[in-house]
Amino acid sequence: MARLSKSAVSWFAMFWVGIAIGGAPLLAFAIPADEVKALVARGQAKEAYERGRRYPDQLGEPGFDYWFGLAAIDAGHPGEGTLALERYVITYPDDRSARLELARGYYLMGDDERAKAEFEGILRTDPPAKVRENIRGYLEAIRAREKRYRKSFSFFAEAGTGYDSNANGGVANGNVNLTIGPVIVSPAGQKTDNGFLFGAAGGQLNIPVHPGWSVFVGATGDTRNYFDADPFDLRNMQGSAGVAKTGERDLLRLTGAYGNLWLDNNRFRSISSLTGEWYRQTDAATTWNAFGQWAQLGYTGNNQPRDADLFAVGGGLRRVLGGPSQLALTASANLGQEQNRRERRDLARDLYGGRLGLTLTPYDTLTLYVAASAQGSYYMEADAFLFERRRDWFYALEAGSDKTLDKNWSFRFDIAMTRNRSNIDLYDFNRNVASVKLRYDLR
Repeated sequence: MARLSKSAVSWFAMFWVGIAIGGAPLLAFAIPADEVKALVARGQAKEAYERGRRYPDQLGEPGFDYWFGLAAIDAGHPGEGTLALERYVITYPDDRSARLELARGYYLMGDDERAKAEFEGILRTDPPAKVRENIRGYLEAIRAREKRYRKSFSFFAEAGTGYDSNANGGVANGNVNLTIGPVIVSPAGQKTDNGFLFGAAGGQLNIPVHPGWSVFVGATGDTRNYFDADPFDLRNMQGSAGVAKTGERDLLRLTGAYGNLWLDNNRFRSISSLTGEWYRQTDAATTWNAFGQWAQLGYTGNNQPRDADLFAVGGGLRRVLGGPSQLALTASANLGQEQNRRERRDLARDLYGGRLGLTLTPYDTLTLYVAASAQGSYYMEADAFLFERRRDWFYALEAGSDKTLDKNWSFRFDIAMTRNRSNIDLYDFNRNVASVKLRYDLR
């Protein structure tokens, strides 16, 4: 037994001598990477970065490069971090987490082109929902940042078809009881349903003029052509221009616009407006907004007595609730007053309204939405012909989906069910509209 014990001791002694001599390079490699990794895991990025800089001979070793790259980026040295991660992904090009950190490093360096390419490449690999959410946030930030420093142009065009259950907003029944007695509404004022073709296009040019400041100009137009109800065909064109101030958390925008609406190829109404908006992002998931607007409405022909100035204010919020489907909530409220310019107080009114909406994105290529809104109109004097003060409530329930086909093309389905409830039966109507559209976007 004594001889066996001496042999064992001798064997173990030689083993540890061998490790001390032959295994020294292996331990020297493993320890620095593990030290940096442990500090990163504890959230001590600055300490991990300083520790990693003690081992310049380890740069180029994939295990060390990965953890040193993470530490450097989190410690505020994205240049060194991206160099280390670039070396790592050469060896492990399919490591999605490393490429995500590399993209983040590019973003922090201000290299938006390479950051965008990496983020979009990761999205194509169908990452988990939380990763997709983070990437979308970075891509939105990149787009916003690009607008601060260089010209950007966006354009859209869409076309589709649909069905309108009440193209003219007419009453369902031609026999209406009013305060002046029973009235028979002419066929032109009665509910008319019809299918339609739809088209729209628009673009906007954004030009930075100073860090954080930009000017923009844009134009949009749309048309709705009914199959049989030609008198209700609509054309709309609008031009706009303004200035925007972008900060770290705030966006201020002032927009002037002018537009015309044509009914059956005859100019029906013009609108000039000036709108001020403020957006405030209080955290990564919450954005608040407020607006104020003045608009001048000018009508033609027999509708000129409706000329008015409109004043409105409002505000709202958007809150990303998260989850696998990226649920987001939007809510807004507004109030305003339409002041008649033809001294027709029976056509002037106070306005109150609100809207609540939900969107969810179960897949990167599919967005669903539902929204409910209400708008009250309280006229200031009794109707000049019906001798009754008009009060309306307009309700809408909308739902739809947006399916992305590729980078530029998408397919959209929308349905809207609207109800206008009035104390005067002549203005009481229901309307349902459904449409499908193919859309092209260039950003």
